[in-house]
Amino acid sequence: MRRITKWSVTLTAAAMAVMGLAGPTSATSAAGSLPSTIAAQAAQAGLDKAEVAGLQRQIDAQLSAVPGGKQTGVNQISWRDGRTVMTFPLPGEKKARAVGEAFAPTGTPNCSYLWTCLYEHANFDGRRLTWSDCNFVNLASWSFNDQTTSWHNNQSSGTRTYVYNWNGVNAWVLLWTSTAPSASSNVGSANNDKADGIQVC
Repeated sequence: MRRITKWSVTLTAAAMAVMGLAGPTSATSAAGSLPSTIAAQAAQAGLDKAEVAGLQRQIDAQLSAVPGGKQTGVNQISWRDGRTVMTFPLPGEKKARAVGEAFAPTGTPNCSYLWTCLYEHANFDGRRLTWSDCNFVNLASWSFNDQTTSWHNNQSSGTRTYVYNWNGVNAWVLLWTSTAPSASSNVGSANNDKADGIQVC
């Protein structure tokens, strides 16, 4: 395997007002319909202004840590023209899902078909980071390195995903391999919060 070194993430910060709340960063302000989308999704999810503001702070912090993304909803960010998506749990919920996406019971994965998902916590809870294309990615690129506790490989049947840990010197060390469709609600103490890279298909 080629050796790939981690790269640092440049931190930037910007904010604007949306609906009288902390707004999306300048990386997302080009989407003219975004404020109305956020308002519509907030209403659909039954969120009040304080809850929307809390979600927006999380969105802004992520976009500041990982520039180049676009806020695409009240609790979602996408990169690479939608091929990588991060979803935050809605207020009062543990599991991340888009507004309008069906609620999945505790311990049930919710990665869409043809996608691979990593989850921040056990039982598929916490933030959800997803991919839809074949590629090696360094999780530091999305400030998600050392943060995976569960996963769901829901690509086409037989497609594999490889997850790696960076040894801190010069090599990627394989943590686990999954073959679609498959999932793990807890990677175990030996692999918890160690994922640094992922090779999809």
